[in-house]
Amino acid sequence: MKSKIALIYDRANTAYGGAEQVLLALKRLYPDLVLFTSVYDAKKAKWAKDFILKTSFLQKFPFAKKIHRYLAALMPFAFECLDLSSYDIIISVTSAEAKGVVTRRDQLHLCYLLSPPRYLYHYHDQYLEKNQLLKLPIISNLTGIALNYLKKWDQIAIYRPDVIIPIAEVVKKRAKKYYKNLQIEKVIYPPIDSTLLNYKTQKKGQIEDKYFLLVSRLVPYKNIAPAILACQKLGHKLIIVGEGPEENSLKEMANKLITFQKKISNEKLANLYQNCQAVLSPGLDDFGIAALEANLFGKPIIINQLSGAAELIEDNVHGIHLTYQEGDSTEEITDNLIKSIKKLEKSNFDPRILSKNALKYDTNRFVFNFDSALKTAYKAKKEGRL
Repeated sequence: MKSKIALIYDRANTAYGGAEQVLLALKRLYPDLVLFTSVYDAKKAKWAKDFILKTSFLQKFPFAKKIHRYLAALMPFAFECLDLSSYDIIISVTSAEAKGVVTRRDQLHLCYLLSPPRYLYHYHDQYLEKNQLLKLPIISNLTGIALNYLKKWDQIAIYRPDVIIPIAEVVKKRAKKYYKNLQIEKVIYPPIDSTLLNYKTQKKGQIEDKYFLLVSRLVPYKNIAPAILACQKLGHKLIIVGEGPEENSLKEMANKLITFQKKISNEKLANLYQNCQAVLSPGLDDFGIAALEANLFGKPIIINQLSGAAELIEDNVHGIHLTYQEGDSTEEITDNLIKSIKKLEKSNFDPRILSKNALKYDTNRFVFNFDSALKTAYKAKKEGRL
């Protein structure tokens, strides 16, 4: 496709994860696209080094790339101010404000929806509860005003894209719940990077044979604390790969059975997947790419039944669905994890079946499906049907 393409992402200030895997797949599909974002941290977002990258005016704010959460009220304006006038196609990959960019009628805007904003809807109460600063009297009042404004803006911004493609059925249902009469296209699942298998080795890792693995950003909705508690109660070793604002509090509750690692190489990550007993994914993930990465290496996954990736993990075949209801306490999640781990230890999983399941969702399939959807939408736009 020869059209000029702009790729819009909420912020590029985190380490490589599932959403960033989508961005890199789109870069492979459309090499000349330009990435626009609100703030950029070159040290943390090393995955973005090969992009032509443009930021909003917020990049000029001192420490903006580190404290973007406290600049949330300015995010709508930041994205609305982006100059996209020279582009034919706009692709927003977003769980927040990137979908709110302003486009002309002759430009196609396709939104790949990761989720409605968590902090405005399904994670609103937990977001406020976890942030002590927002509980201070004056700040609490200002926060309430800001969140009300952001929610009203979001209810307008969601209708700006011409086409909305969700990453999972759970995201599609969530969007239909929070946005009235929203037209949503068929799900396109995010890609798994099967090149991780290139780093697979025959030797055992440098760690003892029996351990569980958790690969995730260290944020509250990932439910990492219950995984730590469950493994400690069972006396199992757990290796946690990731970083995020919860890191210090999680380390404080962890004993010697729990190991934290971050900024590891693909070779090291592949080694950890290859030699683990199973992977834990207890978070309420919009998708959760680690589930398929586990299967890629022939490993079963214990996955939250409400996560997007659980749609691709058949219970008792590719892993075990963790019983979960929104609002479950840490204790309830921990107890259910313990039951699931015990069940897994008595089960037999065929590594060939697991690996075959993951390979069905590799990058090649994603780029084919996405490109087909984009071309269809672009044609409809040119013909005045969008």
